[in-house]
Amino acid sequence: MTVNAIKELLEKTKTAFLQKKLGLALKYAEDTLAQSLQNNTPLVGIRAKNYIGKIYSTNGRYIGDQQYFLKGLKILKSIELSQLDENQEIDSLAQIDTCLAQSEIYLFINDWDKAYHYATQAEEKSRKKNNSIGIIQSLVAQGEFFILKNNFTKALDLAHQCLPYLDKIEEPLLRADVYNLLCKIYIKRQDYNQILNYSKEVMKISQEHGDIEKEIIASSNLGVYYAARLNYKSAIQYFFSSREKSESIHFDQQTAQNLINLGTIYARLFNPKEALIKYKAVVEKYDKVLTDTTKTILYNNIGNIYFGEKAYAQSKVSFGKSLQLALEIGYTEMIALGLAHLAKINCEENDYAQALEHADRANELLEDMDGAVNAKSINLLNFAKLAHHSGDFETAIRHLKSGVEISKKVHSEDNEIACYSLLSEFYKDKKDFENAYHFQTLYAVKQADYLKKQRNRQILDQEIKYATREKEQQIDALKKENNLQAMLLEKQAEVERANEQLTQANEELKQFAYIASHDLKEPLRMIGSYTQIIHRKFASQADEDSQTYFHYVTDGVTRMNNLLDGLLQYATIGRGQQELKPIQLNDVLFICQSNLRLLIEETNTKIIADDLPEVQGISLLLIQLFQNMIANAIKFRKKETTPEIIINCEKKEKEYLVSVKDNGIGIKPEYKDRIFVIFQRLHARTDYEGTGIGLAICHKIIHRMGGKIWVESELNEGATFYFTFPI
Repeated sequence: MTVNAIKELLEKTKTAFLQKKLGLALKYAEDTLAQSLQNNTPLVGIRAKNYIGKIYSTNGRYIGDQQYFLKGLKILKSIELSQLDENQEIDSLAQIDTCLAQSEIYLFINDWDKAYHYATQAEEKSRKKNNSIGIIQSLVAQGEFFILKNNFTKALDLAHQCLPYLDKIEEPLLRADVYNLLCKIYIKRQDYNQILNYSKEVMKISQEHGDIEKEIIASSNLGVYYAARLNYKSAIQYFFSSREKSESIHFDQQTAQNLINLGTIYARLFNPKEALIKYKAVVEKYDKVLTDTTKTILYNNIGNIYFGEKAYAQSKVSFGKSLQLALEIGYTEMIALGLAHLAKINCEENDYAQALEHADRANELLEDMDGAVNAKSINLLNFAKLAHHSGDFETAIRHLKSGVEISKKVHSEDNEIACYSLLSEFYKDKKDFENAYHFQTLYAVKQADYLKKQRNRQILDQEIKYATREKEQQIDALKKENNLQAMLLEKQAEVERANEQLTQANEELKQFAYIASHDLKEPLRMIGSYTQIIHRKFASQADEDSQTYFHYVTDGVTRMNNLLDGLLQYATIGRGQQELKPIQLNDVLFICQSNLRLLIEETNTKIIADDLPEVQGISLLLIQLFQNMIANAIKFRKKETTPEIIINCEKKEKEYLVSVKDNGIGIKPEYKDRIFVIFQRLHARTDYEGTGIGLAICHKIIHRMGGKIWVESELNEGATFYFTFPI
């Protein structure tokens, strides 16, 4: 294989990898590697190994299987051990790719120190070679590292460092990587305003260049944007599209994320039941592909649903799991939120000591956080309840008023309503009825508005449910169609294999027919001839037993000849693929009667025939058909009964129906199908001669003409054979 051909194979690897046809991509990469070794092209071999490492890493990431990561590391490590010619200059981008591929794998197996080491090593090599592509890739890899460390400020700084380099190169897919990184950071920071344009650009780039994973992620990010804008119809469309495509390439990680997003939308549509179904589906089916960060958020969401349903015990368990994971990964914001939620439950359970402990711990973390976060509004409600419990009304009211302001900033309407309700209640306890009335009015207005919004969203939920059902039906129909297509392709392959086997069998049958007609009949002829010579020579000396033995031999030779003739006829029906031509059946019948004239005269057989039509057929085969039918009717006649054969024809809508009726011995009904099978005899040879091939030949001839054949009969009542010819 030429060097150019090997490079073309590597290009096929790249295309298949972008389309996430991972099995095909792996095959191309392995073929490229094998050819590079045979043709001594080590640089191409390194690139092929990088692709193999990326393919294994992607498989591991998609389905959460550590074994794929280990396979990927093994192949990438072998690049470091490659013994190259000292004068061979290794392409810097190939080296950088190797470092980045290893960084990605270590990131996903949670060996973060090594992940960061290889990412920074890639940056050093890139800067040394002034390689803009490598610099961008290594900065993106480091950004992914800091996102997992929940250091979004550092991740955003690295993403912004990439932007000037993008103007120096024409690499659209790399631009999409940077924009995806920015979207991921903004989503984590809940700054949704920034992600629309970036996501649309990624969608455009990914569709133009066939990168299905980037398209899936862009679709999901657009769903997040529209959900934040409360445009749930558009959001669900994007999540559905992302989910459908992620399922098609077995991208379980993203499928799980889409289910989480859908669950969150259902929660916002005041459909907690459906939301919980989606969340639980993720926990039960996709647990192994979720990052700890995602799990932390997921358990928090489940806890919120249980809390809204007043299932405090189950809510506490879910919030507890969220808190534990947040502590393990150092996710400060979620630690604070988990503590605030637990304090909220403690207040509902009147466990104020535990509530105070959780609220204080949450507050310590929240004091160091910039901006208004949801946990602050929850925790201010907690402190208000604790202060009220201890009789400190002024402090309780101060916390609630701060809670109102923060709730407005984070758009937490339920917290804002709860603050108004408690303010009205606390002022009433203070006998300050003017303020109590004021906040009661605010509560009533906000609550009415909230209930109206709840009703509207529940109506929207029904509309979405209907549209979703239609979409799912379309997907199911498409899946069934795809399955049918796959089955048809599989059947087609089976038919092709069967046709090959049939062609081979036909050739073997032709060879057998040749042997039967020539090679096997020749020794039989010799046996017959020499038996007659011996018989004539020793006839005067032969006793009665010897005469009987000679008769057995000659009879056996005769029957064997007849059998071979029958086999030859059966095997050669339709041979040569003669075209069907218009044939007058009256002419065919006349020829048959001429051929069987002696037999007909000896048995006094009476043949009565209608005026028969013209059909599409092959003359020799039709003569053979009618001759077999008439001969059989005469052979299987009743003793001391003159054979009578009636041949009729009836024109149907799409065929001619011909019948051959006799007054012979008939056939038992249970044998009606068996008689058309080759070698099937219903009578002893001593009663009726024959090979058991005649009716099998008739069956084969009729099928060759495109018709059907069958028999109707009762024992001792004669038989009527029916066969059809298409019009």
